[in-house]
Amino acid sequence: METGRKPRKLPEQVADKLREMIIQENMTTGSKLPAEAELMTRFGVSRSTVREAVKILQTEHIVDIRQGQGTFLCAMPGLAADPLGLRFADQHDLIAQLLTTRLMIEPNVAALAAQCRQDKHLIAMKSLLDKMDNAYLHGEDYTHYDFEFHSVVAQCTGNDVICRLLPTIHESIQAGYAHTQRVEGSYQRASQCHTEMYRGIVERDSARARAAAQRHMMQTMHDSGVEVPGVLLR
Repeated sequence: METGRKPRKLPEQVADKLREMIIQENMTTGSKLPAEAELMTRFGVSRSTVREAVKILQTEHIVDIRQGQGTFLCAMPGLAADPLGLRFADQHDLIAQLLTTRLMIEPNVAALAAQCRQDKHLIAMKSLLDKMDNAYLHGEDYTHYDFEFHSVVAQCTGNDVICRLLPTIHESIQAGYAHTQRVEGSYQRASQCHTEMYRGIVERDSARARAAAQRHMMQTMHDSGVEVPGVLLR
């Protein structure tokens, strides 16, 4: 005898409505959600129900609750800090696997970026290249600029799925930095590849952008002591 699923609790139902509201109103990163009183009126529920519903979205990394300021939409809503559970993966082989994944993905991302980029992307990439160089020259951590550069390349494609794979790429950059920061000439080689990739994207030259991204990843793997799978060199 089928009993059916249990009816969803009211806070869960309100959480569903909040997700729909965020999507339908095209809310962007950092957007502030309506105040509790407005949500109570809109959904016809109590303050405690609204608060429980918002907490559900918080656990799903959709909103950020800031004490005394309000509730705001997260960057990459719904995407957890470790979406692939990499902290539970075999840490011994993780850097090699991350870099191999980047080698498989990034050259094609760069090629597509060259075809789809907009002027705003070019401005952002050039600024980030300059910031990376400046940080390196001053002995500062430049990896967040590195991550942003690759983020903008992905944004050029207009493909939201690609953009949501970036946490894996960011993890790789951070791990790669730890492996290569003391390798002589590593930054200079990476910088040359970044610049070449940028020029390929500027000129809408997919072949040039793809080749630069592939060379960048192969050099990073070499500097990290990771063997490049022969099949990926074809």
